[in-house]
Amino acid sequence: MNIEALQHFNKVYQMNSINSAAKELFITPQGLSKTIKQLELELEAELFDRGPRGMEATEAGELLYARSQHIVYLMEDLKKEISIISGSKGTLNVVVTYSSTSVIPIDFLYEFSKTYPDIQVKIRELPDDSSLNQMFQEDVDVGLVTDYEDIENCEHELVASGEAVVVVSNNHRLADKQEVSLDDLRDEPLVVKSAGKGKDHSFVDKCLDRGITPNVVHEFGNILTAHRLCELNGFVAISVDFVETTLQQNNLKVVRLKEKIPQNIYLVSRKRGIQSKAIMLFKSYIKDKTEKK
Repeated sequence: MNIEALQHFNKVYQMNSINSAAKELFITPQGLSKTIKQLELELEAELFDRGPRGMEATEAGELLYARSQHIVYLMEDLKKEISIISGSKGTLNVVVTYSSTSVIPIDFLYEFSKTYPDIQVKIRELPDDSSLNQMFQEDVDVGLVTDYEDIENCEHELVASGEAVVVVSNNHRLADKQEVSLDDLRDEPLVVKSAGKGKDHSFVDKCLDRGITPNVVHEFGNILTAHRLCELNGFVAISVDFVETTLQQNNLKVVRLKEKIPQNIYLVSRKRGIQSKAIMLFKSYIKDKTEKK
């Protein structure tokens, strides 16, 4: 059994299909089928039931998948550590969500490699509502995210605190207020950040807890879309204080919410017994940046 075979097995498990997995891996279905068969012979157990619904994992397959993700990740981490020790450049895979870059700019993240030349940073910037769990199980080392609860087996640290705020145009009726309540927004057409499949925005949850059904007319991925809707349509946007501080739109007014709704940024990494030196250095680098703010 080797790491590549486990990676191929994981892909088949995730996609429930030899053909689909083979396309993702850029290999032939025949070659992938052979790899799975060799694994089954080596483990003396069937890993998949091959039926009309595709490749369904057996009990043995479920167990192997649960263990193999961790094994693959540890081996990749070990390779990185050895490459750094031997003088080769290691790569640290980092994911950041859009709101996080308001507090920790992308250019600052890339400067990490200038501070530590033996560690190359590879960054993926994604929408706040992206599903990150699978990425962390496969190749992401560390992330700066606004929500960590769906990421399995992870460690998290708070790096920046924020709260939800209301954004309106300067000529909106709420623009002369310094603070508004959820009741003030009861009949307003609202735009809120997309919260991802099967989830509600924390603002929506807060409204429902108060017995208020918010009039959400649009869910945005890009805050500039929300700003435009406020200006042209008179909508009310629910944003985050540190995001609005970064953008500073003169034609819009930011109003505090009486009901405090936390909107934080977390530094997230995979939970494991031995922490990678590269990850520890990156964590220290980020914390030093945020503590100086």
